[in-house]
Amino acid sequence: MAWHANSDALAALDGDERAPWVRYTRNPPPLYDWEHIGTDAVSAYTPEEQTMSTAIHEAAHAVVYMAAGYRIGHIALHEPEDHSHGGRAHVNYLPASGPWLDWAVTCAAGERAEDRWMRENGLWTPDRAWVSERLAWRDRSQLGSAYRDGSGKDLTFHGTHSDPGDYAWVMDRTDESLDPVWSNVLQLAHHVVEHRRIDGDEAAKVAGLHTINLAA
Repeated sequence: MAWHANSDALAALDGDERAPWVRYTRNPPPLYDWEHIGTDAVSAYTPEEQTMSTAIHEAAHAVVYMAAGYRIGHIALHEPEDHSHGGRAHVNYLPASGPWLDWAVTCAAGERAEDRWMRENGLWTPDRAWVSERLAWRDRSQLGSAYRDGSGKDLTFHGTHSDPGDYAWVMDRTDESLDPVWSNVLQLAHHVVEHRRIDGDEAAKVAGLHTINLAA
């Protein structure tokens, strides 16, 4: 798998916390001048499609985390005027300790779920897939920080599927983690769209994970 370099100003901005995590994407960036119209215009979703895409992203984070035995405090979709969290939605993860891979696939689950949802619903385009990666910089940053703390090395983007320190390998493991819980992700996403914010216990119940032994 080849990674595509993003050559815009943000990707090359030295010292910016976002730059390392938007520098490479699995899907190529648009060939037109997207920076002047913004990523929302590139995706060109209807409002309903955008809301569901966001819900799928966050539900995937939550379900993969809970399926590994951990708990969340809540999951929420933000109102358009709410910029307090720096995005359209968020999951509140309750602190826990466990294998690095559990956290890695949790972080990567959002963008991989978006890609899968688009494909299953006839909405996938290279530009939309690129946007889902581009906007996942914070998730990638959290994953990379955890990897650096545990290994002393930086996460790479070489496209090496056999190297646990490469994001291609993480994506493969994430796709595998999503397979057995995909219906759970969809259930939770639809519920979040309807209710906007739900607590962790309700999220686990709606996703059908309330019977597993969740970590304290």
